[in-house]
Amino acid sequence: MKNFTVVQEHFRKLRCAHCGEPFTPEGVKLLREEKDYWVVRVHCTACQQPAGVAIVGVEYEGGEAKEVPAQAAAASPATINRGRGIFSSRREEERFSDLPPISPDEVIDAHGFFTNLGEDWMKHLPKKSR
Repeated sequence: MKNFTVVQEHFRKLRCAHCGEPFTPEGVKLLREEKDYWVVRVHCTACQQPAGVAIVGVEYEGGEAKEVPAQAAAASPATINRGRGIFSSRREEERFSDLPPISPDEVIDAHGFFTNLGEDWMKHLPKKSR
């Protein structure tokens, strides 16, 4: 859970869709920590409503967590925008810039996948490596 405060601080900038209050660090819980990502559950401590689950991409630089959730990348001064997409690091840009754009059909397929996940959605995540 090293450097998890980076993620908690990010969610403090967001507000609950139900009551409008900002999220608190206590409302952001780490569900799973992997080498390249963390899975977190967010709920509002003001109205106790669940906000959902986020998969947060993480890069480490000198032992410190560097990345923040993807939705924060667009607001970050470190964001790299090359016209075809928004990247939160040069490594990410190199990794994804040669791929074709996501098609409308792929968006519809992804929506169907997430809609039908059910309560046991974590079975679709890669197994934790030790």
